[in-house]
Amino acid sequence: MGGRKRRKLVPVRQKPKLPKTFECPRCGKVSIAIKIKDGIGKVNCGSCGLSTEIEVPPVFGQVDVYGRFIDLYTEGKVEISGGEKIEDEGESE
Repeated sequence: MGGRKRRKLVPVRQKPKLPKTFECPRCGKVSIAIKIKDGIGKVNCGSCGLSTEIEVPPVFGQVDVYGRFIDLYTEGKVEISGGEKIEDEGESE
């Protein structure tokens, strides 16, 4: 006589969560706050004061806005809300 067949336990995997805090490319601290409203993403650093506004599609999340912000910052196209243009300290073209 055979025994009752046991059910195999499958481990439950947690879904990865998207980050809500981001690192500032200028000062290196984790103090970037991102707010999205009406197709405009506002990026502010609470430590060094770096802030800008980026036009984004409505399907973008905070991670997508941060990625676009980093791309623009590395290209030197990010402008501070005061109107000054940020350039790299070491190199100038």
